[in-house]
Amino acid sequence: MAAQGFWPYTSSIDWCEDNYTHSYFIAEFWNSISSISMIIFGEAGARMNSCNSFRFRLAFRLISVVGIGSLMFHGTLTSQMQALDEVPMVWSALTLLHSIIESVFGKQGTWLPILLILHAIFCTLTITIPTGALQVTLFHISFGSIELVSVILMYKIYSKKKDSHPSIKYLFEKGLLINLAAISTWLIDLHLCEHVNGKEHSILPFNPQLHAIWHVLASIGFYLLVVLILYNWLYENGQKCKIEWWYGGLVPVCRTSNVGNMNKKTIKGEKLLLRKKSGNRHYNKLNNIR
Repeated sequence: MAAQGFWPYTSSIDWCEDNYTHSYFIAEFWNSISSISMIIFGEAGARMNSCNSFRFRLAFRLISVVGIGSLMFHGTLTSQMQALDEVPMVWSALTLLHSIIESVFGKQGTWLPILLILHAIFCTLTITIPTGALQVTLFHISFGSIELVSVILMYKIYSKKKDSHPSIKYLFEKGLLINLAAISTWLIDLHLCEHVNGKEHSILPFNPQLHAIWHVLASIGFYLLVVLILYNWLYENGQKCKIEWWYGGLVPVCRTSNVGNMNKKTIKGEKLLLRKKSGNRHYNKLNNIR
């Protein structure tokens, strides 16, 4: 809700939280603080999970970039910081869509990443150039359409593997449920603000800060779905992986087996041992075989 503060109000949208109530320099305090959850889940995801491929390290860390952009957007409510929030959301979604498509339809040529990059550039322009209600509409169409395609493809993975891979069943069902709850809070905060802001026409005695709750729920739900995509991508690419439950069974983490690394160490040890026992001839023979 608009109020005067340090930053000029230039964004195309304002949320239900009263502005500058906690600090003259922070437009939306709770929406800003809750954005830190995205930074945490993004960075933790990149560090805990076996992201052997650059695409997944990028995907997790783009979530952190979204969190930084969201923190700056809600802290200032300026159009520049709004773009820093929304553009990484599109790039993050397209990065994951790349892996989902290859998981469902198999390895694709260079045309796919090129097409996705071109689409990302197009979406970036449609998000950053227009203003007002048109900008809001174009962003929601751009991001929402990518997310819809992703969910449809993830449902195909879920339908095919839910019986043989309990982890996929759990991650999809819980991730989708939490994301639906997050979207519900987002919609209520945006469209029914006067009924939930704790003021004269509100049915609640206080503002529950639903957009801040959206940030936390979306971070959790998105993390679960990214782990699902990572697990399935590793499986489809012939890597032995499993879901481990960390922090008292609360956090699913995708880990690859150490068999490959152990084999390399074993082979190296065998080479050294044979070299000592049998001389260079046996060592070179084994080296050629390996």
